[in-house]
Amino acid sequence: MASGSVKRAALAWHRRAGKDSFAINFLAYKAMQDPGVYWHMLPTGTQARKVIWNGVDRHGRKVIDQAIPKVLRVSSTSQEMFIEMVNGSVIQLVGSDNYDNLVGANPKGVVFSEYAIANPLAWSYIRPMLAENNGWAIFISTPRGHNHFHRMFHNNIDSSRWFCELRDITQTYREDG
Repeated sequence: MASGSVKRAALAWHRRAGKDSFAINFLAYKAMQDPGVYWHMLPTGTQARKVIWNGVDRHGRKVIDQAIPKVLRVSSTSQEMFIEMVNGSVIQLVGSDNYDNLVGANPKGVVFSEYAIANPLAWSYIRPMLAENNGWAIFISTPRGHNHFHRMFHNNIDSSRWFCELRDITQTYREDG
């Protein structure tokens, strides 16, 4: 993803499949490769704090710390859920409910988490920023009926410019837990 012509992904994965863990790790990897501004966006800032900033994975590690170890950080601001990395990249957790507060930013990559319940206007607002930067976007969500995420996924499933993937529990479940 984000190489060649594929700059968009829609991942419809079941609940507890590890969507946010995958996405914040991918975002951190891309931020280390290409300095810039990167956002992990949940439907609300409160959810971003709960899921990523304060969230703990099944191994007892803080999600944000396992994705972005402190050795890779110059600074962190908990109130703004903002991390400056050693290579100059900035990673920030934000909510799509306040997308209009992101004025003046210039992201290179954005994860839209639980997009099925997010404000779809956030994508309309952010898309020109990414176009200017030749940036990428990943939309991850648990399927939740016929909504804007469902339409986005199915409208792009055959596009050579999108990566779309549907995973059910039989494709990700492991006995070892």
